[in-house]
Amino acid sequence: MDKYEYISSLELNNMIENREKFILLDVRTEEEYEVSHIPNSINIPLSSLESQIEHLLPYKDEKVVIYCRSGSRSTMAASMLDECGFKHIYNLKYGIIGHLDYL
Repeated sequence: MDKYEYISSLELNNMIENREKFILLDVRTEEEYEVSHIPNSINIPLSSLESQIEHLLPYKDEKVVIYCRSGSRSTMAASMLDECGFKHIYNLKYGIIGHLDYL
């Protein structure tokens, strides 16, 4: 069973406004990221995540919020981070398309 929680756009917006400490991971393609992204996010495409996950290991005990376009790729990414021992994983419900009102 995966150990991650869904987070709403409102909850993410509150985390940002409250200056909570967390990593915001965008797992869309580089092209999608260049068109639009949530400020201060890190882009590691899902296709590269397995080979680049070591870059995230220092943040294993911190909150990691993952998003993609609609929530499908971020679900796969959340499972990968869970398998690598990340403890506080949040998946942005409905992805960036559900977050556009907050950008």
